[in-house]
Amino acid sequence: MRVKLLARYSYILPVIIILLAITIFPLIYSLTLSFHSCDLRLGGNWIFNGLSNYKEALFGDARVWSSLKNTFFIGIPAILLEFLIGLGLALLLNRGIIGKKIITSLLILPVMMPPIVAGLIWRILYHEKYGAINGVLRSLGMNAQFAWLSDPKLARLAVILTDVWEWTPLMMMILLAGLQSISIESYESAKMDGASPLQIFGYITLPLLKLPIMVAILIRLIDSIKLFDIIFVLTRGGPGGKTETISYYTYLIGFRYFRMGYAAALSYLLLIITIILSILFIRVMTRKEAY
Repeated sequence: MRVKLLARYSYILPVIIILLAITIFPLIYSLTLSFHSCDLRLGGNWIFNGLSNYKEALFGDARVWSSLKNTFFIGIPAILLEFLIGLGLALLLNRGIIGKKIITSLLILPVMMPPIVAGLIWRILYHEKYGAINGVLRSLGMNAQFAWLSDPKLARLAVILTDVWEWTPLMMMILLAGLQSISIESYESAKMDGASPLQIFGYITLPLLKLPIMVAILIRLIDSIKLFDIIFVLTRGGPGGKTETISYYTYLIGFRYFRMGYAAALSYLLLIITIILSILFIRVMTRKEAY
């Protein structure tokens, strides 16, 4: 009996070891590190300082709040645009259009790219002198010499447009799946009752899409809070910190200033913020559904 029991557990033992090695141990290690002062420039010794790192992040570092503000000023407009464009494309593709499979395949290409590759593509497009965007604007008769990545007024917009280009297909696919799960009988019944297309959209399509919409926005909300790749490639947080997100600032603290304890504390604060926003968003959506 014991041999059979050991044989059963031996199948899941490698998985448990892998999970402990790549998930549980790093979490415990980084959480412990967040309660210590650890500066690699001073030898990397661990000095216990309790909640000092968290207090500094919340009350003593104005750059944390500035990077959080940038994160939401970039993330919220990007999510709204992705939702609106993604919903429009999903509604279009849900109809029987010619070349639907080919169009869908082409539209999902951006989301298949690694964010670093997407950032490099758009960095070339945004080039002030040789970029395709300014080139197109000049061909239209405009004296376009827009410094997309170095102008404080344009850099944030450039990041938002890049994020929208890359992640709108994800929003589109989730919403398209939701649309295709709605039964045709619901639409036919509404048409027989004399409902207009706008009424059908407002009273049938949107309510039945509530769960896919919640899932899509929640995924993008979590992902936008930890926005790093595009920032790293396009602007490095500039100009003047206008595009420095909280994830990029955490990277700078850890891998440029080598304050590993403080960087770990910032990472856990980011995790707490993400959990709180996710819970609030889910509660708001479920309350509306209950009413």
